[in-house]
Amino acid sequence: MGTTQRIGSGVKNQPKWGDLSVSVSSAARTIMELDKIEDVEEIDEKDTKVVKRIVELEKRKEAHVKASLARLVKIGGGSKNISSGKSKTFGRAGLKSSSKLVSFFNAVNTSGINEALNQIKFGSIEGKNTQDVIDFLLLHCSSSAVGMDEAAANSAMCETLKFLESEVNENIESLDQIMKSYIDDDRLSNLLCSFFGKYIYEYLWERLEERIRQARGKKVSNSTFDSIQKEIQGRVELLNINRPLQKVNWSGNEGVMEIEKIFEAILKIEEA
Repeated sequence: MGTTQRIGSGVKNQPKWGDLSVSVSSAARTIMELDKIEDVEEIDEKDTKVVKRIVELEKRKEAHVKASLARLVKIGGGSKNISSGKSKTFGRAGLKSSSKLVSFFNAVNTSGINEALNQIKFGSIEGKNTQDVIDFLLLHCSSSAVGMDEAAANSAMCETLKFLESEVNENIESLDQIMKSYIDDDRLSNLLCSFFGKYIYEYLWERLEERIRQARGKKVSNSTFDSIQKEIQGRVELLNINRPLQKVNWSGNEGVMEIEKIFEAILKIEEA
């Protein structure tokens, strides 16, 4: 994970990161109040006053988490600007990494794993296994830049490829088969939804985790970002369920448009 940048520089025309910080800090403060109730009281479900207070705090926490996500999108200039790579604060690195991943999947589907690896200069596959390929693919899809956007995209790609790794065995041919099946069954769209959900979460983590940890402690920070992660994951899963299945030509402009459309759909949920 990267190093958190200073929030709210005060520079004219710069994004209002303070608004985002306030939302996440408010969620953390609410979690602290919930923790105090759990630490001090042996909660009696018949104690309506305590139960009512817990329900109120849970609703407040959820509202602050949703506000955090909405403010991130607002700071980035809106879902359309972010998903098309026009935002100067967030989105470009995620689009670049996801595009590289999709291009590799498409190359495997079109020409096979050996040719796809040649195209990204992997070298000879003799003596290599799936882990070697996935490690190299992670480097290929990651950015060497050290900005917060790049760090978030790199972390999200690492988590995405770990999931892919769990589906194959050591034989490189199994990677060929699973990637082709992703194209054939249109599961690549679901994988991209997962990537962009992780990317949004990682960006918030990169920017604010250190600040919350220093102010509220590690336990509260972990609980706060766990709540954010669950909220994002829930929305991504809902999008996957409700999105109509369709056959996508991942090569050329159609593939680019589909990546942007998936990213924007997730961001629009955050604007809701």
